[in-house]
Amino acid sequence: MKTNRFLGFIMSVAALAFAATACDDKKEDLGAPQITLNPSEISVGKAGTTTTIELTATREWTTDLSAEDAKWISVLPTSGSASADPVKVEVKVLENTGFDRSGSVSFSIGFDSKTLVVNQAGTGKVEGVIGDISVGEENKAVEIKDVLVTGVTKQSIVITDPTGSILVFAKANPGAKVGDKVNVTGTTGKHNGLMQIATPTISVVSSGNAVTYPDPTTIDASNITSFSSSVVSFVTFKAVPKKSSDGKFVNFYVGDVTSKDLSLSYYPGDLESLLDKETEVKGWYVGGGTHYQVVATNVNGKDITSIDGGSDTPDVPGTKMTLVQMLTADRKANTVVESEEVLVGAITTKGYVATDGTSSIYVFHDSTPTVKVGDKVTFKGTLEDYYGLPEITSPKTTTVSSGNAVTYPAAKDITSTFDSYTSSVAEYVTYVAKVVKNGNYTNFEVEGATKFKGALSSAPTSIYSSFAEGDKVQITGYFNTLNTNLNLLNVIVTEVKVLEKGEGGGDNPGGEEGTIKWSGLSDWTVSQDKNTISLSFGAYTITATKNSGSTAPTVNSNMKDCRVYAKGTVTIATTGDAMTQIVFNLSSQGQKRLAPITADNGNVAAQQAGDKTVTWTGSSKSVTFTVGDKADFGSDGSSKAGQFDFSSIVIK
Repeated sequence: MKTNRFLGFIMSVAALAFAATACDDKKEDLGAPQITLNPSEISVGKAGTTTTIELTATREWTTDLSAEDAKWISVLPTSGSASADPVKVEVKVLENTGFDRSGSVSFSIGFDSKTLVVNQAGTGKVEGVIGDISVGEENKAVEIKDVLVTGVTKQSIVITDPTGSILVFAKANPGAKVGDKVNVTGTTGKHNGLMQIATPTISVVSSGNAVTYPDPTTIDASNITSFSSSVVSFVTFKAVPKKSSDGKFVNFYVGDVTSKDLSLSYYPGDLESLLDKETEVKGWYVGGGTHYQVVATNVNGKDITSIDGGSDTPDVPGTKMTLVQMLTADRKANTVVESEEVLVGAITTKGYVATDGTSSIYVFHDSTPTVKVGDKVTFKGTLEDYYGLPEITSPKTTTVSSGNAVTYPAAKDITSTFDSYTSSVAEYVTYVAKVVKNGNYTNFEVEGATKFKGALSSAPTSIYSSFAEGDKVQITGYFNTLNTNLNLLNVIVTEVKVLEKGEGGGDNPGGEEGTIKWSGLSDWTVSQDKNTISLSFGAYTITATKNSGSTAPTVNSNMKDCRVYAKGTVTIATTGDAMTQIVFNLSSQGQKRLAPITADNGNVAAQQAGDKTVTWTGSSKSVTFTVGDKADFGSDGSSKAGQFDFSSIVIK
């Protein structure tokens, strides 16, 4: 009996102990899920600091930071258990050497989340608009001033301010290079998933500005299928470029991944030379689906800074030579050469002639160069042979100065020896011929020559508007090969002088009906300060200047119209007979923004909304037109700034 009583006592104690233990194991009732921060926003100085906040979370919690914010904000701990009691979270903010900035840390319990906002002082407020435009609305007219060009392709540029970067798609040579500061107007729209600026006007404000790039995000086999960005971002990758199955495109493949690849958007260099070899690229991601599009800024260690400089001349020191040394050097060795300072003597749609006054050589870009006649430049490129003439290919050109006077040598008259003429250098020549048409082509027939006709090598289209079929003309320029297949003697033209008007001619040296046209800004000469552009056309000179306005005139790369902004002026002068009528044919943009136009002499016809032309009458050898402040006669209305945008001019 005593034993049984003792066992009963032990069992009772055990039962009580179990019950007590069961009560201890029961979880605390924390109520509904909730999370709070105290405080929810902090502000720190530029030197950085470590501070604490209090977090109360009734469920297990975690933290999340964006990759960008994680570069300067960190928290400890990064997760925790549920509790009704507040816990302290340490927030560390690194030193800020840039602009004022804001970041955030998200604290989440799954059901709910709260955000800690972190503001840090820096060198000042971020000034810029690109960040807002990049995440803003489509189909909006935008104007951005004094922003830096940080990427360039054959048809676009990337512009950057402290708030972000965006692609400006010109659909043609953008006329700017990396390091330029530009003013841009255009319309927003999405392409490949990212916002860009289309149908732009791009005006260069200054050149040679320093460019620094952010740390790139690496795209590799581990993340190429998941990579995404909602804005233009700087990336780097190593990949092997291969041609597409139809042979039209070159795609870059990372590792063994084939479901996603990368492409270099309108790359200004030679992709063929990169094929099937691992290539390292840095550049701007500008959107894409299966094919990520990248504006390359550096390929295999070589910076891509311009259409001229986006070449594939090896990034090695070149052999420094004078032009006369280049003319006599071995052209079969593919030697990389570097020039001394030389002048641009002539321009084509594919390159330019470099001259030192006595010797000359053609620098071939395979695209319209950004240099102008009168620019002093240096170049590095590959010395090659082109149909018996020395030529520089894959060049990188650096402009030293602009607006320099070009003195041409005495031209060698080859009129009487046209059929037998040849030369092993770009000799400066002249000949007299009759303008003849051959289908869509214009040639020049020299009297007595039965074997060859003359032709202009890749001449700007505006040249052809200065004469008409049947005219007797004098052609002057640099000899640029004999085409023995088509029997053509090619010249890079510097001047076409109309000696006699033919039956197909117009009323004046401006050509048929005196119509003046141009193909783009490359036909115009831009002043060194970028505030004036001018075009010589037969006996006429058209000069557009910023004057007292705020925006320099330009030629739109898409619409090809000359655009003169509020308070700007246009002067038309002639060395021929006095002008009696000038008709400006307005572009579609010109009809939207037409301002009151006044003249310093003669009369401008009364203007009204819906005008498609502006007409002047009088008798003068020089007329200056001034653009009014507001678009009083434009369809956009007088709330918009005035412009004078015209696509051609007819002069009588």
